[in-house]
Amino acid sequence: MLTAELSRTRRLGVEFEFAISQIGTGEASDVRRILADILNQNGVSAVAREYSHRPLPPGRDVAIEYDASIRGESRYRGIRWQNIELKTRILNGIEDWEQVVPKALAIAKYLGARVNSSCGHHVHVELTEAAHDPIVIRSLYNTVHRYEPLIFGLVAPSRLQSNYSMPLPDRPGHLAQCRSLACFRRSLGGLSRQHGVNWTHLWSAEPRIEYRYHGGTLDVDKARHWARFLLRMTDHSCTRRCRSAKSQYGNSRPNLDKMMTTLGLKVNSRVYAKVAPELRETGRYLLKRWKALNAAEDSANQNQV
Repeated sequence: MLTAELSRTRRLGVEFEFAISQIGTGEASDVRRILADILNQNGVSAVAREYSHRPLPPGRDVAIEYDASIRGESRYRGIRWQNIELKTRILNGIEDWEQVVPKALAIAKYLGARVNSSCGHHVHVELTEAAHDPIVIRSLYNTVHRYEPLIFGLVAPSRLQSNYSMPLPDRPGHLAQCRSLACFRRSLGGLSRQHGVNWTHLWSAEPRIEYRYHGGTLDVDKARHWARFLLRMTDHSCTRRCRSAKSQYGNSRPNLDKMMTTLGLKVNSRVYAKVAPELRETGRYLLKRWKALNAAEDSANQNQV
C-alpha cells in the first residue's frame, strides 16, 4: 500500500521578486538596507546586497537584493519603484520554510511591496539523488513534461507567455536513451535557464532543480501550497520510475484529477491509498486555484458531465 507523505527533509530555497515604492531621498541600496534592517529587528536575519549567486553569509536567513528584470507600475507619475529580490538561505525542509518565509512576506507586504507580471517566485529543490542515480532526472523530466499544461494552469496566464518561464520542448521520450549523468547533461544542455524548469544546477556540487513557473506573490498560503506541490512532485519522481507519455495531458479538470491522484495529492486506492493531511489540504487548495484561473474550462467540463 503506497502512502504519500510530505517531505520534511528535502532542502529548498525560495526567491520572491517584488517592487517597493520609494518616498523621499536615497538610492536603491538604501531601500534594500532599510528593508533588511526592519527584517532584522523583527526576527528575520537579513543582509542587503547587490544581486549575487553567492551563498548567504553564515547566520543570515534572507538576502535583500536588486533584480533588474522587475518593472515597477506606472499608474501614476512621479513614483519611483525599487526592484527587490528576497532570497532565502538553503532551508532545511518545509518546517524551516515555515520559520522564515511567512514573517518575511508579511513584513514586505505590510511595507507596501507589490508584484506584477514582471515578477516571479522561484523555488530551488535539492535533487541529490541525481549524483548517484541519474535516472531520477529522466523520471522528473517525464513527470514535468506530461503535466506541464496543467502546471501552467495553476499559475497566472502571463507565465506561459513569459520569457522567464518558457515551456519545455514537446519531445516525448527526449531522455529515453540516457543512463549516465554526462548523457543527461548533453541532452539538457541546450535548454535555457529561463524555462519553467531550470536544469543547469543539476551539474553543481549540490544538485538541485529550479522551478520558475510561478509568478510573483506575497501570499503566504499560495507560496506554502506551491512549495508543497513541488516537493511532492519531486519526491514522487524520485521514488517512482515515471515513464514518458506519448503526449502531454491537456489543461482540463479530469486531467487535473489524474495528476493529483498520480502525484499523491488525492487519495486513490489503486495509486496512493493514504495521503498525508497536508498534501490533501494542498490538493484542495490547488483545485480551488485551478477553478479560479480556468473558469471557462471548468464550466465547459461541468456542462459535458
